[in-house]
Amino acid sequence: MKISKDLSVGKILEKSARTVPEKVALVAGDLRKTFKELNGMSDSLAGAFSSLGFKKGDRVAIYMRNSVELFVSFYALQKLGVIVVWVNPMYRMVESEFILKNSGAKGVVIFRQWDGYDYLDSITAIHKDLPELESIILVGEGQGRGVHLFHDLLTRDARHPFSPPPIDLTEDLSMLIYTSGTTGKPKGAMITHYQAIRAGWEYSRGVDAASGDIFIGILPMTHSYGCGSILIQPVLLGATVVLMEKFEVEAAFKLIEKEKITLQLGSPTHYILELNHPRRKNYDLTSLRAGLIAGQRAPEGLITRVEKELGIYLTSFWGSTEVGPGLGIICP
Repeated sequence: MKISKDLSVGKILEKSARTVPEKVALVAGDLRKTFKELNGMSDSLAGAFSSLGFKKGDRVAIYMRNSVELFVSFYALQKLGVIVVWVNPMYRMVESEFILKNSGAKGVVIFRQWDGYDYLDSITAIHKDLPELESIILVGEGQGRGVHLFHDLLTRDARHPFSPPPIDLTEDLSMLIYTSGTTGKPKGAMITHYQAIRAGWEYSRGVDAASGDIFIGILPMTHSYGCGSILIQPVLLGATVVLMEKFEVEAAFKLIEKEKITLQLGSPTHYILELNHPRRKNYDLTSLRAGLIAGQRAPEGLITRVEKELGIYLTSFWGSTEVGPGLGIICP
């Protein structure tokens, strides 16, 4: 595969929707969405977002767990040239307020609740201190100042056409990813469309990923690693990704067995938990052929043990959020 030098992030979904329209792109629980369906949903949402006043260069935060809604929101915003501001769904009020204020986010997309936390109550409590925040796009039920229901925007009868703006791949920003790095407070790393697509392509080189692969999405897509490898890479390839809201070892084993997962991209912690799980041998994991390990340095012997006990090829990636993310990957 050659990396495209003329497609923005929003355009890669459109390309896969043209080339493999009926192929399942995304599996999330009982939901199975094709590339054609996801592209249509993102077009509808982009029109609705445009009617809210979101335009090229604006910043809109996505503060969500892995989900179809996150996927569609991301690509809808990319089609408009809006800069996505990632907020980890595990963050609470202090962390989210800093990112929303520092980025000057004009909007934020949230679930009402997840994992015992009420995101709407949290955003409502700090809304008065966020002068740039105009719109809260809510998955679920609720109301308040600036609140718009996600599914109303997605399904409203009167479709709002939008005009995709021109995108300069090496100059226009696709996203801001907040990272502390070596500083005290997080800083927003500015990632262009070219950097975002290049990262997905580099991940693919490390595991020889192709359109026939099926990825398991155990990484949070709000993180640089998860965004490049799970949200962008499979779309770039025309491959399938099976999402997990939250990583749980035995649930991952069940998905690998059921969906015949071929690629797992994770951190050393994910692999250690899987290797040490007492019921691992109860599951058929033989569909796995390769994996990527990154996010922290792997302990000595871990890669050898993964390759021996899981029977997969494992490669390492290293880099930093600020550069794409990406710096180097060990290729086969």
